[in-house]
Amino acid sequence: MLRPPLAKTILFPSSKELLTNTMDAILFEAAQRGEVNFLQQLLRENPLILDNVALLSTENLLNVALITGNVSFVKEITRLKPHFVKELNQDGFSHMHIAAAHGHVEIVKELIEVDPNLCRLEGREKRTPLHYAAIKGRVEVINVLLCSCPECIVAVTVERETALHLAVKNHQFQATEVLVKWIRENNKDEVFSITDEQRNTVLHLAIWKRQRQVVELLLDSRLVGSKCHEPLRPHCTGCAANVPQ
Repeated sequence: MLRPPLAKTILFPSSKELLTNTMDAILFEAAQRGEVNFLQQLLRENPLILDNVALLSTENLLNVALITGNVSFVKEITRLKPHFVKELNQDGFSHMHIAAAHGHVEIVKELIEVDPNLCRLEGREKRTPLHYAAIKGRVEVINVLLCSCPECIVAVTVERETALHLAVKNHQFQATEVLVKWIRENNKDEVFSITDEQRNTVLHLAIWKRQRQVVELLLDSRLVGSKCHEPLRPHCTGCAANVPQ
């Protein structure tokens, strides 16, 4: 026995639902490909199309363009709908978080132009865009974010981790190096003393994780000192003499 078409075995969607789903697919494909001219054509035909998609779709059009790194498409969307940039998706990520994590530095710059406060926007677990850039080792993005928002360097997550903590925890040496250099050049050495939820400074973490390069980098400062003065703990002897050889 022949089976009916798949669409008929599930639902009989209304013509309005079919049209919405079709327009969603068309717009998301345009976002993936960065087709700004096609977006403008659709807007001429239906000026409310972006609002309709925002209301009816579970996906976010701007997120699609961000992930694929289409700068021109992102610029056009943010020009037309600047309020889109502050939205968080269902996972607690803003567009700035996504752009920072993927290393799309030009998009990060564009979003900062729209709203400089996006640098400080907290998402899931109170993580900022700088936290995600540090986790992923996005050095260029780190530089842009710190230039635009220096105070981000002291922002902590729910586990009291700074961007420097996260760079060390995730073995991102280049990111760690950039952060340490910026901290010293901008006289923010108090960041080295910030402890996470487990009372670990970044030096404790580096020793515990046996990251000799990071330990040497951190100890190469008069303000950090040649010894760790925190109380002894099982996973951190608190002494530079115990750096792995």
